[in-house]
Amino acid sequence: MLTGNALVSKVTEMQAQEPPAKMSDIVRACGYEIDGKLKFTQFYVELLDAKGLLNKTPEPEISEEYQEIYDELCEKYGEDAVEAFLTIYEESDLQHFEDAFRGRYDSEADFADQTTIDCYALDIPVFVMVDWQATWDQGFSGDYEFVDGFVFAKDW
Repeated sequence: MLTGNALVSKVTEMQAQEPPAKMSDIVRACGYEIDGKLKFTQFYVELLDAKGLLNKTPEPEISEEYQEIYDELCEKYGEDAVEAFLTIYEESDLQHFEDAFRGRYDSEADFADQTTIDCYALDIPVFVMVDWQATWDQGFSGDYEFVDGFVFAKDW
């Protein structure tokens, strides 16, 4: 059975033929025929995984000592936010999550824009163009971490 890049390459090659190969022929050629039966589900799962489209994120392993605070934070802020925090910090730092958490933003530039306005009460006319990504890079990136849309202060 082909997996990974070899599977993607074979599928791409067979679909590029004129006329394109039938899916049953592709599944068979990739080795997903077992005891004379085509295993379409197994084939598609492997293909999705090989293309990086299958979310196989393992359940987070939190020690018993920190499980309660982890669960509370997940309930209040969402598991995505807590997991983003844990990509930067250790589980022993979960007690500082609320001190560090600054919200979810579409980009670093959006965070820089909103934070600058919040801090300085700027009323910038719409015709003025500000490079908010540069503002993040030069002014905020030293003090904050941006992970999957979540922003955390480094100085909790």
